[in-house]
Amino acid sequence: MIYRFVIAMIAAVCLHLSVALAQPADRVVAAHYPPLMVADNAERPGYAVEILREAARRAGRQVDITFLPFERAIFEVQNGSATLMPSLFKGKKRDDLFLWVIDINVAELRFASLDAPVNDLDSARALGSIVVETGTTGEALLTQYEFDNITRLHDPTASARMLEARRVDAWFLTERNMQRVWSALDASPPLVFGNVVHSVPIAMVASPTLPDDVATAYRKAVQAMQDDGTLSEILERYGAN
Repeated sequence: MIYRFVIAMIAAVCLHLSVALAQPADRVVAAHYPPLMVADNAERPGYAVEILREAARRAGRQVDITFLPFERAIFEVQNGSATLMPSLFKGKKRDDLFLWVIDINVAELRFASLDAPVNDLDSARALGSIVVETGTTGEALLTQYEFDNITRLHDPTASARMLEARRVDAWFLTERNMQRVWSALDASPPLVFGNVVHSVPIAMVASPTLPDDVATAYRKAVQAMQDDGTLSEILERYGAN
């Protein structure tokens, strides 16, 4: 009797493993954007990458993660070459081109300056110039509100250097990212941050071609991580909670 039970258990395990091995890995693309996605760092790959990997494990999915330049990653998710991307900021014109699986965090946009804080959009509109990165939610927001004092750059490091040289009056991004770049450059004086101007959901996104059952599996896994505190623990490790 025990022998038959053991044989049955071994058969069930083998069947489970064969199904898992037969299942093709979900192709995931990421773009270096600390602390959400961090290239070439196996121990700290970014909180969005860790969330996706844990969600895949709970959903019984295999994942193959590749880091690409941001625009290439976006293109591959849009056209279905890739299945998922660990994170993307909502609030842009291309939102309809993705399947938004589930929100994993919220980013707060602020203005940083070197003198008095810039606490609202009206105060920012009166400035001589505001630097913002091309393609960011911050640029989309200021464009939506028809700001005509925007300086657009492709690199936050260049934005920081421009502010440090006082060639612009303010910088618009998340406080965490601005502070990270400012500290890395050992720039001075300290940044002066204004109030939160806009909150932006950060979500796990997928190709519109992702089957509904797969999207649901990832969504339920992340919801379970929210319920049992795993999501908060991951965010806390990166100081993003």
